[in-house]
Amino acid sequence: MSRDWLTLEDGEEVLWAASPRVQSVIPAVFVGLVVAVVPVGLQLTAGDAFPVPVWPLALLGVVPPVLAYVWIRNVEFVVTSRRCYRKQGVLSRDVLAVGFESVQNSSYEQGFFGRLFGHGTVSVDTAGGLGTELAFWNVEDPRSVQNLVLDQRAAFDDGDDELPGTVEQWQAVLAEVRRLRRAAEGYEQSSR
Repeated sequence: MSRDWLTLEDGEEVLWAASPRVQSVIPAVFVGLVVAVVPVGLQLTAGDAFPVPVWPLALLGVVPPVLAYVWIRNVEFVVTSRRCYRKQGVLSRDVLAVGFESVQNSSYEQGFFGRLFGHGTVSVDTAGGLGTELAFWNVEDPRSVQNLVLDQRAAFDDGDDELPGTVEQWQAVLAEVRRLRRAAEGYEQSSR
């Protein structure tokens, strides 16, 4: 899958990428069947009295599953070492990125069929957001995806404890601060 939409920073690497399962089109297939079957049923019950040819209406039943398939094939979820991304769109593109510095929590849910077939939805909640900011829906093994998000969040938090620079650089900063303090105290005493 081409990820021309994904611009990674230096040191950022893709850890997981997926799209919704292709089975996500099943509801659209049912809608398409209804759209295709209803005109045929009307033709059979009305006979020659049905005012329009049936086959053009029945062909409309192909439209919902085709549109659903094209839309699902243009959705991608990515977890990197620094962010979670969701890209969607067929004619246009919408990319949402959530950095681990703002991730508050992650959860997953699986319905009956999700538990049976191993798929579900992973939600990512952010600080200051109104609930779920980002969801990876209908993905395989949602528990491992949730664990990956939480592990990366924890790794990001652990990285916050490190101060930039070396001990020698900080000792030089401390020496400079002490020199400035002595100079300020000397100025204060001389102005009295």
